[in-house]
Amino acid sequence: MDAAQWDERYRASAGGVWATQPPAVVREIAATLSPGTAIDVATGDGRTALWLAGRGWACTGIDFSSAGLALAAARPGGDAVTWTTADVHDWEPAAPVDLVVSCYLHLPDSAAAVSRIADWVAPGGTLVVLGHDVENIAAGGHGPTDPTILYAPELLRGALDERFRIERCERVTRTSADAELRDGHATAAVDTLLHAVRE
Repeated sequence: MDAAQWDERYRASAGGVWATQPPAVVREIAATLSPGTAIDVATGDGRTALWLAGRGWACTGIDFSSAGLALAAARPGGDAVTWTTADVHDWEPAAPVDLVVSCYLHLPDSAAAVSRIADWVAPGGTLVVLGHDVENIAAGGHGPTDPTILYAPELLRGALDERFRIERCERVTRTSADAELRDGHATAAVDTLLHAVRE
């Protein structure tokens, strides 16, 4: 989907598309970190950026959907986040940050995109990437069904260079209690998680 299609989806939603909380595994990892500067890539309607800002992070949320960002900015705490309409292929931060999070950014060039956003992590900083795994199709979980844009551990691991120490790169199962959509979904989903630290 392009930006115009995402704008249409957000405008048609009743207050937002995604769940109000970030995925549980993202919250678990971020909760172990001292707040600093952060970028939430493909923030959508802002759930991860808002959660980080609420815990003391100076967060920038970027997305190419202005309609999604409008929903995000209108939420409680929305004024604590810097919302930026931008494409991950073109945008650059003013300086590297302590945490870069990307949840469910699926592109034809996903490995290159992950490699690019990894450059935004400052030395000593953390990268967290989570997305639908290619095995999610057979599992019947919610999400895209085009295998060419889905993740696998080897794809995300291969996107990083020797500057990064990989803490975790594995498939994780997300239950309906940790639904991606605001109105939930009944089936468990298979995701790929990458958690890495820049040396």
